[in-house]
Amino acid sequence: MIFHQPHNSKTNYNYNAFFYRQEKWDPHFHKNFELIYVLEGVIECTVGNTKQIVKPNEFALCLSNEVHSITPCKNALYWVGVFSEDYVRAFSKAVQGKVGNGFVFVCSESVNKFLKENLITDKTPPVYMLKSCLYAVCEEYSNSVNLTDKNMKDSETMLKITDYVLKNHKNDISLSSLAALLGYDYHYVSRYFHEVFNMSFADYLNSYRLETAIAMLEETDKNIADIAFESGFQSVRNFNNCFKTRFGTPPSSYRKIIK
Repeated sequence: MIFHQPHNSKTNYNYNAFFYRQEKWDPHFHKNFELIYVLEGVIECTVGNTKQIVKPNEFALCLSNEVHSITPCKNALYWVGVFSEDYVRAFSKAVQGKVGNGFVFVCSESVNKFLKENLITDKTPPVYMLKSCLYAVCEEYSNSVNLTDKNMKDSETMLKITDYVLKNHKNDISLSSLAALLGYDYHYVSRYFHEVFNMSFADYLNSYRLETAIAMLEETDKNIADIAFESGFQSVRNFNNCFKTRFGTPPSSYRKIIK
């Protein structure tokens, strides 16, 4: 199952970074770029249909809306930074509509030292330093990876789908309304959706709504009912059932754990 992360699809200079110890990430995607750096052990990273091992002092870069996952080995420690295109507009324009022949690369010794001192830390660097770091690593990526054109028809269709859900997930939408928007036959869209996302449209929509709800549970004090309806669920009961199925606990219990 592939999940969308709406909190990592925001623009307006959106940036977040964390260290992870043996944390596994199932297949997911988001609009913003994702940079990965391994400090200890190794991780297995999959982007699209390509799987690569990332070792200490190696980087991996996932481009916009690329489906990716991370499986760490024992005792793996790695850093992940997610950043919007605002920080690297020239790079974003250069890679738009492109796909790399790989995604793992090594920075030069001087750049690696610069990044470890200023980017791969517990603190977010000042904005101009952050831009300098991100452009430096994007330059190293560009020098290491060959880019080719994506299948634009599939790429554009996927972007239309994600944009439609982003703008309409609070409404009572369906695969039928999506097919009408795309101008395609319902059965064609159904097959395409399963091939690309490995799930039904209903499961994808609920996944998006759950990710939206998670953000509100963590960042606001809104009550459960308000969160349910603002995320797009038609009832609190449906929200509770979907949340428990996905996370193994009801939203009220989840909030107690994280607060």
